[in-house]
Amino acid sequence: MDFSILKTNLQRHWNDTSWWRDIGVPYAVRTALVQPYFRHVADDEGIAVVDEDWDNLLILDACRYDMFRDHNTIEGELSTRISRGSNTEEFLTRNFAGGTFNDIVYVTANPQVDVRLEAPFHAVVSVWKDAWDDELNTVMPEAMVEATLRAQEEYPDKRIISHFVQPHYPFVGEAGQALFENQAGIELSRRMATGDAAASDHLNVWDMLQRGEVAERDVWDAYCENLQVVLPHVQELVDELEGRTVVTSDHGNLIGETPHPCPVPIRMYGHPPGVYAESLVKVPWLVVEGKTRRTVVAETSTTHESDQSVDEATERLRDLGYLD
Repeated sequence: MDFSILKTNLQRHWNDTSWWRDIGVPYAVRTALVQPYFRHVADDEGIAVVDEDWDNLLILDACRYDMFRDHNTIEGELSTRISRGSNTEEFLTRNFAGGTFNDIVYVTANPQVDVRLEAPFHAVVSVWKDAWDDELNTVMPEAMVEATLRAQEEYPDKRIISHFVQPHYPFVGEAGQALFENQAGIELSRRMATGDAAASDHLNVWDMLQRGEVAERDVWDAYCENLQVVLPHVQELVDELEGRTVVTSDHGNLIGETPHPCPVPIRMYGHPPGVYAESLVKVPWLVVEGKTRRTVVAETSTTHESDQSVDEATERLRDLGYLD
């Protein structure tokens, strides 16, 4: 059994009394037993999203399938897929790290794309750099719609990935804001991307749940409200983008479930890495057919100058039916 994660965290936090008091015991159990179990025994690798058939891939960060199923208002054919990651970092690295994707433009509100990947795409549009909401610690969906439509206009012959933050917290709906003040949101990802090492005094809702400071029902309601906030903007993109559009997620969230199968009956929250429980890796896959398909090419970009990278992307497009 791999205890390296536990060893790393014990070395880092052994003298941090707040770590042991607040999340030390459940975190230690998770890192010592739950993560190794899923990584080495029960890991379903999941799909390679680049090999699926889409012109536009709209990613709703941290969107559980059951929540999407119950609240979705967008017409299309809904099914499920298994994600390759239980958090954004794993989703990105297990789908894209080490690859070359000259046929894809990645539009992102989540700084993790910039942090975890070394520019494997034809272009990355980092919306968070210019459209960050300092009050809410996130990027609002309106900015993503605008940036994605600009990307389609600028790169008409590329597949487009548009990575929203919502329904990932911070909770930006009226009820969610009233319930939780000074939410951390994705500010840690932003600080990682900008090299800001300052400590945060904002609240992490998953730690609050673990400590019993907030009610699961209140968090669930705010979480669903976040999805309801973003869906009209996703609908706008579905209506405006050319080609076949898929709405999906990178991962879900645990809201107090005991991951199954799991060797330890511990209630867990949020989206820890390496825990491939159904609520985390079973994601929505909503297909909306467009009137026409986009013509996609994979010419050499300024990022990838090798002929091999172009050949790899071209072969992928041929397999998907873009090229005869």
